[in-house]
Amino acid sequence: MKLAQQEGLLAVAVTDHDTTAGNAEAMQAGRELDFEVIPGVEISADSPFGSVHIVGLYVDYNDEKLEATLRELREFRDQRNRLMILRLAELGIQITMDELMLEAGGDLVGRPHFAALLVKKGAVTHYKEAFNKYLKAGGAAYLDKKRLPADQAIQMIHDAGGTSVIAHPFVLRKKDQANFEQNIKYLIDRGIQGIEVYYTEHTRGEEALFADLARRYDLVISGGSDFHGTVKPDIRLGRGFGDMKISYDILENIKEARA
Repeated sequence: MKLAQQEGLLAVAVTDHDTTAGNAEAMQAGRELDFEVIPGVEISADSPFGSVHIVGLYVDYNDEKLEATLRELREFRDQRNRLMILRLAELGIQITMDELMLEAGGDLVGRPHFAALLVKKGAVTHYKEAFNKYLKAGGAAYLDKKRLPADQAIQMIHDAGGTSVIAHPFVLRKKDQANFEQNIKYLIDRGIQGIEVYYTEHTRGEEALFADLARRYDLVISGGSDFHGTVKPDIRLGRGFGDMKISYDILENIKEARA
């Protein structure tokens, strides 16, 4: 939150994958700094056209149903992590669960923590190589994780008081350009409320395309840098690769839609 203020931002959302951990701490820091924080979550969901990431803004991170479902997803993630450890061992790379927990600071363990350890152990020279060689889909140690059906993920966000948003839609477009709008309509039919128009890796043309979709289907527009700290060192908080600018009007429009 201090970094967000130093970057000159007016607000920031905390939306980590399949967990609301960090939201309470961020909200407290926001109060202390007189800085606006939006609580949230990002859920990996399944659809007929593959995986889709759905952001929930303004979720109640104390909602018991939300937390119970996220806890189940994290348990499956934990099982996957242990199987990935075994796969890496078969490849001659020794990583322990204790090392991963230490790297994650005792919080949710994910592939970025594997990547950090692979760099530290000299198995690769940088994060990108870790993902390309071992951790991304098709990588030598990759295993898929359990996901919620998209309609369940969307409904869960709504039940927790949140606004549901399609995250970084350029990924969907890249996977299935011919049926991209049909795929977006599938999510709209299941209650999705917004689309992330402004994103670190979106081109100006994609921003225009997604903004047009938002207008035609009455979706709220959102944006985010997808800041991951040292895991993605080229991405600045709220600035993306350095030139991203998201107007505060975007957030005001989301608030108006919620009201």
